[in-house]
This record gives sequence, C-alpha cells and structure tokens, in this order.
Amino acid sequence: MVHANFFFIDIVSLSDPKLSTKSQIKKIEGLTSCLLECNTYKTTPKENLLLNTTGDGFWLGFLQGPELPLRLAIELQARLAEYNKSRIPSETINVRIGLHSGISYVVKNITGNLDIWGPGIILTRRVMDLGDDGHILLSPRLAEDLCELSDEYKKIIRPIHDYTIKHGTTMLIYSAFGDGFGNPKSPTKGIVDKSMMGKEIPKIQKSTIYPSASVELLIQNHDTMLVHHKRTYELENISDEPIQYVLHGIGTDVKKDSINDLNILVRDESGQPMRISSITMDKPYSKEFSTAFNRPIQRQEKNRGFTLEYDVEEPNRYFENAFLVDCKKFALSLEHDKNAPIKPVLFELNQETEQKKALTTVPHIAQSDNKVSLRWEFENLTRGYTLRLEW
Repeated sequence: MVHANFFFIDIVSLSDPKLSTKSQIKKIEGLTSCLLECNTYKTTPKENLLLNTTGDGFWLGFLQGPELPLRLAIELQARLAEYNKSRIPSETINVRIGLHSGISYVVKNITGNLDIWGPGIILTRRVMDLGDDGHILLSPRLAEDLCELSDEYKKIIRPIHDYTIKHGTTMLIYSAFGDGFGNPKSPTKGIVDKSMMGKEIPKIQKSTIYPSASVELLIQNHDTMLVHHKRTYELENISDEPIQYVLHGIGTDVKKDSINDLNILVRDESGQPMRISSITMDKPYSKEFSTAFNRPIQRQEKNRGFTLEYDVEEPNRYFENAFLVDCKKFALSLEHDKNAPIKPVLFELNQETEQKKALTTVPHIAQSDNKVSLRWEFENLTRGYTLRLEW
C-alpha cells in the first residue's frame, strides 16, 4: 500500500478519427518531451516517484510533497503553451489534468510486472475525466490540504461545483487557474445543478430555531450599488441529531458567472472559517452551497452559529429577508455615505400575493463624520415572515 499525491493527464481529442496515427504519436511524443523538461519532474528523486503511461497520456504519483502535482501541472501547461506556438492548429497539444491525494496498492499485472491500482489513482482519473481543454481539477482532499499550506494556493484554487463522478457518487470539485494556466470556466460534464432547498427546508424547520439573527448591509460604492452583506445567525438545535452543516442561498439582481465572484466568507461563532462542502447551484442569478461546521451543533447547545459575508451589487436598491424558521430576535441595519441620496423604507412582504405594507418601526440612527447607520430591531418573528428594505 502506498499513499501518493497523484497527477493524471491526457491529450484532449487524441482519439479523434480525423487524426492520423502518425499525428497521434507525434502529440504523445511532444507531451512526453515537455514533461521531461519540467523542473518539478527533473528534481524529484525517482525513488519518490511513481509513473505509468496510458493510451493518451500518463500519470505520476509523488510520494512526498502534496504541492508537487499542482506545481507540475502549472509548469507543464507553460511548456505546452511554448510548444504550441510553433505548431499548426492540427499539431497543437491540448490537455486536461486531474489531481488527488490518496491510497493505492502495488499489484502484479498480467505480465507479472508490478503496477499501481486502487482508490487513489482511480479517483484521480475520474476527476480528470470531468475536465475540458486546459482544466486543472482537484479533489477536495488535495485542494483543502494545499489551501492550508499557503495563502497563495487559496488565490488560485477555487471550489466550482458538485459533480457526479461515477456510480452516483457526488463530489465537490476544485479548479486551479490563474495567469497562463488552468481554465476559468467550469466543466459541464457530470455537473449537479439542482436546488436542495426544497429537500432541506423541512429538515431545517424541524431541527432549528434562531435565538437571534442579524443582517448588516454596507453600501461600498454608491454608483454601482456594491453592497457588502453580513448575515449572522445564532442557531439552537431542537432535534436529537447533530447539525453538521448549513445550506446557504444567495439570489442576485446582477449576473454573476461564478460563485467565486461574490467573495464569500463563512465563519463559525468563534471566528474560524467554515469550509464549503457542497455547491449545488451556480446559476448567473442564483447560488446555493453548504458549509460544514468545524464542530457539529448538538441538541440544545448554546451560543453556536455562523456568519456569512459576501459582496454583490444591488442596482434595484432593495433587499429581502425571508425567515425559514422562527427567530426570537432580529436586527437589520443599513450603512451608507452621509451625503448619499438614500431614503430607506422598510416593508413587510406577503410572499403569496407579493403585496407589501410599510412598517412604522423606528430605526436606531448612528452618525459619524461621513457615515450614517440605521438599525431596525424585531422580536418573535415566525417562519415565512419576510422583510423588504428599499432605499
């Protein structure tokens, strides 16, 4: 048994029947020559490296250094970019890459030689199979390990979506991309694009109440109406089962191609980051994802919760908050520049009829030299109640 950090690559469309055998061989040889020029490959001791070829590519297993597969992927794509500059379109080499960290086994193959087989290398192949030209895709295990190693990796490794990899197994896939490497577009093969709200809301309503919650809206740019949203929820578990994760939904009035465009940050009650464990919807105007608690919330446990922060423009100058569960105390605040033409009005919104009724609740107002902050407070709001703030 061996634990390795795997790198799996193949040439996109190498099996295209329009390609001659000679052209296919030339592409394989070109890919191999680019690999041999990579410093990551050349400087890795061969006793710490597993290697095998496949029909249209190859895989490597690094026995040390979880960053080595990603480093090789970035370096190899740079080498291929240089290689392709001097080739006609039919001779260029386009690749997709999958990365994973896991366990595999040394077994004898049909020829009696030793080979590597097992879940580690198999999953790496399945991650790669999801990709298109240019993709560097990572499993959650390797992606999270790398992001813990360095903030630099956090800048280039992003969760993109849930995918079905095989036999109905669903996994959150990460993509590495930046200047000159990777592919910023999410692959579409195997994507899971289905809202979980209908399934999860009944569970949430049976297991959760909010002793307190708050929403803070900070207008950062009055021309574009870029607003920083901060939602804080105190959770009480009223069921016998621990609460392992929380499902978030964000609707926008402006097109956002990727969930990563929202600068999402989720922290638990102690300020520790909560990892994104699932992305089930990433449509231009609707995002849906889950984050896992670092420690599950047990029945009647006190002072537990989370804070969700994100940035998005609100060009229509309104915000709605619908309560999925009962909330004992709630606060809504809006902060804006002192001289900005902002006139907030708060409404109660009927979700069925879409009729709204202006509320007479008087906000607490705080002012500084250049900012105005308004804060409305409520008690004993029941599920289904919806507030709409217009400004």
